Amino acid sequence: MKTAFSLVFALLFGLALTACDGSDASRSEAAAVSLTDFTAVVAQQARLYTTEYKIHKIVRFTDDSYLSGHIAGTKFKQKITLGDRKIAIPIDATVKAYIDFNDFSEKNVSRDGDKILITLPDPQVELTASKINNAEVRQYVDLMRSSFSDEELLRLARQGEDSIRAHIHLTDILQSGERSAAQILLPLLHKMGFDERKAAISFRTDLRPQDVVVAQKD
Repeated sequence: MKTAFSLVFALLFGLALTACDGSDASRSEAAAVSLTDFTAVVAQQARLYTTEYKIHKIVRFTDDSYLSGHIAGTKFKQKITLGDRKIAIPIDATVKAYIDFNDFSEKNVSRDGDKILITLPDPQVELTASKINNAEVRQYVDLMRSSFSDEELLRLARQGEDSIRAHIHLTDILQSGERSAAQILLPLLHKMGFDERKAAISFRTDLRPQDVVVAQKD
């Protein structure tokens, strides 16, 4: 990714140098052209990964035993102490956020005098990897019960992944994505002759953390 953007720097810097001749009119025209060039080049960057989180989660599950039946026509269900099974499964997951620039266009860039506002496309989030830390799995199984099967372990691990996806909005993943995108896009503006201190980068104003959907890994 860094190599690709280094090539972009060189391209845009050359465009900026050839577009300016010193007059106010030409500088204004050059800025407009450069901003168009900036939009076009950014749109060519298919996917910009901005954030990577390593998440450690412990899935706990208790499989209680119950005695049920009917007494005098009345149903009953009573928990019994024998036959319990308990397990704690540590999961290590990787969640990555990225911005897809395929649909990035001039509608994402607005200008007010010498101020520039770049509105980023909605961030995308993927849970790219997860694994059970088998060495740290802890389980208690009564002698009357069978141990947890591999299928049960995988099912509980998937529940852990679902929980991670459902709660990722509680992190600062949006703010982190904005910061990372700014660290890459603002230098592009600077190379083109714009004052990056007068540029702002953000997501759309009505985007809420809970609106971000975490895709399942393939």
